[in-house]
Amino acid sequence: MAAALTALAVAVGGGALTGLAAVPAQAAPAPTAGVGVSAPDTGLSALVNPFVGTESEGNAFPGATAPFGMVQLSPDNTNSYASTSYSKDAGEVWGFSHQHVNSAGCPAAGEVLVTPRAGDAPVTERTAIALKDQSTTEQASAGYYAAQLADDVEVELTASTRVGEHRYTFPEGATGSVSVNVGQTLRDAGASSVTWVDDRTVEGWVDNGGFCGGTDDSVRYFFSAEFDRPAASTGTWGTDGTFVPASDASAVDVGLNGAAATFDTTTDRTVELSVGVSFVDLDGARGNRVAETTADGERLGFDAVRASTAAEWDDALGRFDVTTQTEEQLRIFYTQLYKSLLSPTIGSDVDGRYLGMDLQQHVADGWTYYQRFSLWDTYRTQATLHALFEHDRAEDVVRSMHRARIEGGWLPRWSLGALETNIMAGDPVSPWLAENFALGTVPDDIHDELWGFLTENATTAPPAGVASVGRQSAEYYLENGHVPWYAENGGGLGGQFEEYRHGGSATMEFALADAAIGAAAQRLGKDDEAAPFLERGRNWRTLWNPDVELTGGFTGIVNAVGPDGSFNSAPELAEVQESGFHEGTPWHYQWMAPQDVPGLVDAMGGRESFLERLDQYVDLPALRAAPGVSPASWAEGGSDYYSSIGYNPGNEPMLIDPWLYDFVGEPAKVNDVLAANLNRFPDTPGGGVGNDDLGTLSSWYVLASLGMMPVEPGSGIMAVNAPRVLSATITLDDGAQVSVSAPAASGDSPRYVRGLSVDGVPQTRTWFDATDLQGGAELVFDLASSPEGLTWGTGPDDAVPSVSAPDQAELALAPVGAQPVPAEVGTAVELRLARASLTPVTPPFPESSGVTPTPTVLSAESTVTEARVEWDDGVVAPATVVPDGDTWLVTTTRAFDAVGVRTATVRVSSSADLPAFAPVPFAPASLAVPVSVAAAPVLPGDPPSGGGDGAGQGTGAAPGMSDGGTGADGSSSSAADRGGLAFTGAGPLGALVAAALTALLLGALLVRRSWRARRLATR
Repeated sequence: MAAALTALAVAVGGGALTGLAAVPAQAAPAPTAGVGVSAPDTGLSALVNPFVGTESEGNAFPGATAPFGMVQLSPDNTNSYASTSYSKDAGEVWGFSHQHVNSAGCPAAGEVLVTPRAGDAPVTERTAIALKDQSTTEQASAGYYAAQLADDVEVELTASTRVGEHRYTFPEGATGSVSVNVGQTLRDAGASSVTWVDDRTVEGWVDNGGFCGGTDDSVRYFFSAEFDRPAASTGTWGTDGTFVPASDASAVDVGLNGAAATFDTTTDRTVELSVGVSFVDLDGARGNRVAETTADGERLGFDAVRASTAAEWDDALGRFDVTTQTEEQLRIFYTQLYKSLLSPTIGSDVDGRYLGMDLQQHVADGWTYYQRFSLWDTYRTQATLHALFEHDRAEDVVRSMHRARIEGGWLPRWSLGALETNIMAGDPVSPWLAENFALGTVPDDIHDELWGFLTENATTAPPAGVASVGRQSAEYYLENGHVPWYAENGGGLGGQFEEYRHGGSATMEFALADAAIGAAAQRLGKDDEAAPFLERGRNWRTLWNPDVELTGGFTGIVNAVGPDGSFNSAPELAEVQESGFHEGTPWHYQWMAPQDVPGLVDAMGGRESFLERLDQYVDLPALRAAPGVSPASWAEGGSDYYSSIGYNPGNEPMLIDPWLYDFVGEPAKVNDVLAANLNRFPDTPGGGVGNDDLGTLSSWYVLASLGMMPVEPGSGIMAVNAPRVLSATITLDDGAQVSVSAPAASGDSPRYVRGLSVDGVPQTRTWFDATDLQGGAELVFDLASSPEGLTWGTGPDDAVPSVSAPDQAELALAPVGAQPVPAEVGTAVELRLARASLTPVTPPFPESSGVTPTPTVLSAESTVTEARVEWDDGVVAPATVVPDGDTWLVTTTRAFDAVGVRTATVRVSSSADLPAFAPVPFAPASLAVPVSVAAAPVLPGDPPSGGGDGAGQGTGAAPGMSDGGTGADGSSSSAADRGGLAFTGAGPLGALVAAALTALLLGALLVRRSWRARRLATR
């Protein structure tokens, strides 16, 4: 592991790995640890404040829902982009509808609006009704909402998974009416129908659709509503809004439509209503209602449903046992946790039927179907939170995505129920799926097929006839490394597809998505597939325009690139129509390459220039001057996309920006930024930073509060920060527990990591692998109140690695000296077979970028190798790799028992202990080396080398030879075959030479025997 971490860390200097070394002593004092406020054992649902996010463009709904519930029963009073369903400040309501999208940027849903009214004149169209004594009567908690209307009707709402439960208490002595409006929704209601089945049951449907201009299609939303008692009278209304008493049904193509009932509230002032819903049919809505709100044919009643849902929320929230510094911080944590568990929503009925992306009925047999995927947002945080801490549910969510691909013909981008909206640029499903593959939430039976769908989606454009637009520019992108930018107002592709009019941000998104696929492939052992995706993770480099002069004296930034290869050099604060970047400026998007931070460092002129630019972007001087306070240079809200070049803490592409400091050895600064950002989540209607986008920002808050953040999808890398909680224990599906301890944490001020231990082992790495949590883990943080003197996480090998910028090299093998390598029959000898050398590979920048990359310097750990030798006679032996200057010698030891020429095939490979997401630093290489084996010289009178007692006695047979002159392997035992000295020529010259040689040999023999005698005498 150590070798891999060094090999992959951003190169900010030399040195050996310190990631698992003992933590050095630090200078900064620890703050005083408080006892804190712990979560109660029961009643966690009461800690949740659903009103958080109902103002300041938060677009939250405050009503009742179960965890991941199909029903979100909530008040409506607005449907603008700035406030999509409910504004607490409005002080009024239209009524209470059954489907809401959690904190999205556009209005949607709002089907089946129920409105009570004192008196016998029902409400037949959307009308503002004031809330009475709102500050005291309007209340909400997880699974419950209450308010009092101006006419003294008391409203209570709760919900099971698929049923909205209403209770209305009318003022004494009055007749009460309850209207069911199906003709008006929060978006684009179409045809609708209502029918009174009997005097307490009304059923119907409405076609509804539209979302952010992404689709004009609609789906049918079915409901089955039953009152707890018969109505005194019933009726309907149509497009003119006139109530028609005793009318049993009404159907319209578009416009006003609904049904109403009146009740005698003289003696019984309370009316309850159960509304089951379904995307499949009326049978589904009816079946859901009966299954979830009755038992043995009797209604359970409002209180029973409320208690059951509260218990569900207590279980879901109770898996996180958290202690914070104050009670307010505890409420904030559990409110954000609650928001992270609202989406995606359950789409299948109690009988398993659901409406697929092909708008046909299907059955989820033995699992639950989920829908509503805001993937551009949720892949960055929520996918990880669910995979880690809602693992079993996450498997069903992934299975739902698999079915969406099969039934819809292509993987979705942003699906609202069964509708593909195609909003947002990029390819968000790829990093979302890559994260789930990396964290093991892809079921085995769909694993291979879903992987094929993932790689198909990332390399080809979708076929005609499918709703999802996928990667329209796939062929161009693979060839050119960027998405071509076409102006939005220029018509053509720019007007038709977000991908093209946002070509700059789409390229950044594609590069990140490709790196995510590559990292996940590496984790799955798909090395060959991983390599091209990891390489394409560097495609953001094609956008680097070196000639742009920026505020602060900086030069160079990412720009959209047109189809002709020219940069679109828009002003720093250009609107989206000019810049080619969606919901952000190039200043914001330049940082969205965590997979290649070394490349960013090079493009920006080196580490110090990178840090100077990042410090200006987050306004570090202001953060240090006023800790925990958002600087004026930051964007005011999540939707403040184009008015500032400063940090925007509430929009998705910038969510991991604070952790960039972890990549370059400045981890303390992470916490300066986070303290101010986390403080933007107060326990108020304006709490949060813009809209939550179906759990994205809330998941971000939960993870950051625990001291961790996923920064590169598909890799499993969790970057570290100082936790905001004092402690947390999270119980996983299998009962294992993850504990976080940070007794010196602060609820509002920066704290800095002085030390960290994981499962009792100190580490200075600023990251860990997410899968380390899945079997249970213990994280203990030692925090300081000042960054002064801290060195934790500042070593070059402590940095968060970038998956598209690992150490890479080319391995070459060459023979050592003359060939063949000489050897002799006899005892084992060391053979110098090959010389290995590594040439670092430095990924290039496009010529247009003007960037000369810093040559890769291989860390010592990334050069760790192993070798083996395979001989042509079948013998396999280990080899030793010995440093020799800038190269390595490969040696092995072998004894030979026969003369001849042998061939040794040397194979050298990396033995670096790599994390699962990392490619090996170099590919293995092989070299065939000939070895010539000669017989050892045989001296007259010498004992045979194949036997004897070492003192002159022997059998006379050479090793591997029999006495009959034939080798044990059948080879000849002639002198020439044994490599001995022999002359076969005749004549005087040959005789003279033979005589001379014989004399020399005899002299040598006498000397040798004399030496042996002396050696024996000394024993």
